Amino acid sequence: MAIATDRWVDLDTGLVNRLIYSDRDIYERELERIFGRCWLFLAHDSMIPERGDYITNFMGEEQVIVIRDPHGKVRAFLNTCPHRGNKVCMFDKGHARSFTCGYHGWSFNTEGRLVGVPFFNEAYYGELDKERWGLTEVPQVSNYGGLLFGNWDAGTIPLDDYLGELRWYLDNLLLRDDLGGIEVLPGCQRYENIANWKVASDNFAGDHYHMYVTHAWLVRSRTFDLQDGEQGKQGWFEIALKPAHGLGGVYTDTQQFEADKTRAKKFGPEVEEWVEERRRRLLERLKNTPAKPYTFNHATCFPNLSILSGSAFEPRVLFLWHPKGPDRIEIWQWAVVERQTPTVMKHYLAREFSRRQAAGGPIAQDDYENFVRVTENTSTPRTRNMTFHFGMKVGHEGRFLGQETWDSEGLPGEVGPRFNEQNQRLFYGFWQHLMTGGSL
Repeated sequence: MAIATDRWVDLDTGLVNRLIYSDRDIYERELERIFGRCWLFLAHDSMIPERGDYITNFMGEEQVIVIRDPHGKVRAFLNTCPHRGNKVCMFDKGHARSFTCGYHGWSFNTEGRLVGVPFFNEAYYGELDKERWGLTEVPQVSNYGGLLFGNWDAGTIPLDDYLGELRWYLDNLLLRDDLGGIEVLPGCQRYENIANWKVASDNFAGDHYHMYVTHAWLVRSRTFDLQDGEQGKQGWFEIALKPAHGLGGVYTDTQQFEADKTRAKKFGPEVEEWVEERRRRLLERLKNTPAKPYTFNHATCFPNLSILSGSAFEPRVLFLWHPKGPDRIEIWQWAVVERQTPTVMKHYLAREFSRRQAAGGPIAQDDYENFVRVTENTSTPRTRNMTFHFGMKVGHEGRFLGQETWDSEGLPGEVGPRFNEQNQRLFYGFWQHLMTGGSL
């Protein structure tokens, strides 16, 4: 269906046409202009620590092999044999010296070169140019604090520029090189959702508004003040980060830290000391920043990498929303811990990961049902001509109720109160910019 591009996203009103969540032509264009040009998360260093270690992942719908070569360099290759197209790697992860196609036996080393051709002299008279027929390599692979990203565009902007303002929060609140960095715990949870990838991605970009309805049971189990004008006392922010990343649940008060200290007493002196030390090191990192954020709750790195963080006792999670059509996503998620976390806490966080925002956890099931119902209501004859309303706080970006109580000085990005949709407007504005031919 031909769509007038100026009808997709209206940033002045926050209206987004529902057709972009169900139209096949728009989806195919996304695969080229979004997933074919943006920096996409591939892996973390801890997933492939040794030379020859690999995992498989997707860049849009393209399956790739992410491997550490004999020289320690991380490479990514399309998982397809250039001869007849069969996969050359059949496993999710492993260790390999080479990859061999199970159809005709062509084999490739971990640098992607064609090194073995059955009956080379008899079948090809020794004339096949092996240098030409290696695996197709992702031209750009870059590492940020152990997070590995790939890009199909050889001439694109550097990863650091693409991450932009998000880097400050990754450095100080997630990657924490002062705590030895992070590591991904073994195992990847995967499940499918009948949803458009954007519905999940923009939710994690900064939608605190849904918490009090979708996850009402969770809210009732904690202490939240819902009074208008009192939001600032919680120190919660949603932050829009150029070019299109979003961050939510940034805490600059001491409530979370005090709660962590109380919980640590149940685990003993080692955990108590760890909670105090990680706080001390964080304050040292932030000594030149007037605001002192303790953590954040959720974030999205455009287009489809989301992060769940939280207090010292909440598992950090990396999510990928892999597109599988306009109305399907495959959700991949990994549990993440700081390397210097005490072993007893690593075990605890692994259990919490499985019990919370996981395939069998109640939080993910709340979101799953919403994502399904939202997507279903984008494809019928009447609903696909309607709009979504992302107009919360239009014209009031950066404005707070009870502004004098907010502590956000020195925080990068466009800081806003917890109830607003400025992050979604940035997300869809950049989406439309790329979809209509704009550059990164």
